[in-house]
Formats: sequence, C-alpha cells, structure tokens
Amino acid sequence: MSDPSHWPVELPDEAATRALGCFLGERMQAGQGLALVGELGAGKTSLARGVGKGLCLTDPDAVCSPTYLLVMEHPGPVPMIHLDAYLPGKTRGFLEDGGMDYLTEAGGVVVVEWADRLPNLLPEPSLWVELKMQASGRKAVISGSPSSFPWLGTMPRSFS
Repeated sequence: MSDPSHWPVELPDEAATRALGCFLGERMQAGQGLALVGELGAGKTSLARGVGKGLCLTDPDAVCSPTYLLVMEHPGPVPMIHLDAYLPGKTRGFLEDGGMDYLTEAGGVVVVEWADRLPNLLPEPSLWVELKMQASGRKAVISGSPSSFPWLGTMPRSFS
C-alpha cells in the first residue's frame, strides 16, 4: 500500500514542471508554504514560475532564482514570497533576524528553493515537493498533510 501523504507525479519536460507549479499555485492559500527540494537543474525555479502563473501574479515571467538576492516578493492577488536557501548560512541569519516574521506576515504564499537546508524554519503548513531527474524527464514526490491541503487527493499523477 502506498503512503497516503506522498504523491508521485511524472514530469516529462519543463512544460510539465510548470504545469504542476500552476496546478499548485491555483490551490495554495496565503500563509501556506511550498518547500522545493532537488539537485541543481532539477526544476525548482521552473516549478516556482508555474506557481506564479497559478497565483495570477502581476508578472509571473519575472519569477527567477533568488539565490543571491535571497528573497523576492512578487505582487498579485495572493503575493508570492520566493526565498532561496542555497546559501544556508546567509538564509538562516535572515530568518533568525526577523525574516521569518516578514515571510509569515507578508500575506502571501512562501516558496522556498533548497528548503531541505532549513527544514525547521518554514511556514506551517508547508507542502514539500522533491524534484528528481530521471531518464524520462523529472519526477516530483509531493508530501503534505491532507488536512492542510485537502485537494492533494485530486492531483493528477502526470502532467504533460
């Protein structure tokens, strides 16, 4: 029997990765977090762009990796606060010095790339997406609480 809190999703290409992001963005609510995990090139930023489209951001094409900026806020009906934890020391300092209050009070969806580097500093509830490279594209394994994200059970197992 499969784990009811983990949903594997096949993503054959970048367009599918963005489509998954759009699906998630259409369903995420202000105050929720989206934790993205995966190696370099696995599609974290592509997925974040899709989330921006799903959230109907003012300019979803402006979503890019905030590695050296640390955090970017994208306006929209529900803003997206995009954080990158690739440099964990810098990110941890920001969060511990009041950045977490900023993230949780900004009134948006918090998207964190490299979230596994700061697992105890993410907003609650957070949905986790682990992106893995494979011969046929990518695979996402989505983890979250069905009580916080009741729509998880309706998620397609493949995007194309």
